[in-house]
Amino acid sequence: MKMVRLSQEQAEGAFSRLAKDFDLIAPRLIEGEGRLSDTDVVTYEQVNSISQIEFHAKTFFSAKSAVFPTRETMFSSPPHKKPTQPGISSRPMILFLRSCDIHALDVLDSIFLESGGLEDPYYKARRQNIRCFLLECHTPFPDCFCVSMGTSETKNYCVFVRPEEGEYAFQIRDDKFDKYFTEGTETFVEPRSPKENHNPVPLPKVEDIDNSLFENEIWKQYTDRCIACGRCNTSCPTCSCFSIQDIKDTDSSSANHRRRIWSSCQVKNFGLLAGGHDFRLAKGDRMRYKVLHKIRDFPKRFGRPMCVGCGRCDEVCPEYISMARCVKTIHQVIVAGGKR
Repeated sequence: MKMVRLSQEQAEGAFSRLAKDFDLIAPRLIEGEGRLSDTDVVTYEQVNSISQIEFHAKTFFSAKSAVFPTRETMFSSPPHKKPTQPGISSRPMILFLRSCDIHALDVLDSIFLESGGLEDPYYKARRQNIRCFLLECHTPFPDCFCVSMGTSETKNYCVFVRPEEGEYAFQIRDDKFDKYFTEGTETFVEPRSPKENHNPVPLPKVEDIDNSLFENEIWKQYTDRCIACGRCNTSCPTCSCFSIQDIKDTDSSSANHRRRIWSSCQVKNFGLLAGGHDFRLAKGDRMRYKVLHKIRDFPKRFGRPMCVGCGRCDEVCPEYISMARCVKTIHQVIVAGGKR
């Protein structure tokens, strides 16, 4: 394992060498593009310089669109011709991720590559060209509960980078990246991680969450409060629901395109079946589905929570509905024997 300290100039040189072989996607501050007028936003964007990376703020959205695009054409079929699958760029990509988001990528791998013994070819084509560089969280952000979810630490990265007073310290775990870091001085650097959250969340055991919780009154408050906007799902790094749409071009080619588009279990008609039956009309039922899927159903199949405790859903909800608080409430109900 190689560990080096680089000056700003040397780090920019290493970054330039990386950019020749990879697309570099990292947290970046975009001025004036926030939710409110004259506010900024930190989001995942392509960067051209290491100085463009925002090391000290959490992104509004996760980086999941790099492997699971918001809208994706699965294939196109001009009239009277065999359907064709669009080419997916084979250019490798480096994602600069925090520990929780690397764990989230592992969750998406389970969903798209392991579920049902099948592999999603579109996801796989992108995923196999992605390498992860780690950004640390020395202290947790206010709404995070990654320690409670077991996602505050990871060894699943190629390179770790830390800015230090005009310099950068790098830990290179994958020796394939040694050639990009040929300058600097030897040093010792290890990622730091939070040991506790500001607001710890007790995670119920899977075997303690039984069907009696389905009819508990805790879900009624979400029926009253939730407006079914789906922002919690789109900001979540592990939500992966999508709908399929067949779209016909209006130009002279009249080609047909089959696309998959992000969907949300919180929005109207998500649970609508053929024949007009919708089995989750109440918004509280949708919230129940989402939360229990993340802390019960997914762990039953894959052995770990689907939620990574990044806190993004809490931050974006216009009704201040908190995933962390909901999990806490479920724990309290279980401890109390289901009585409230």
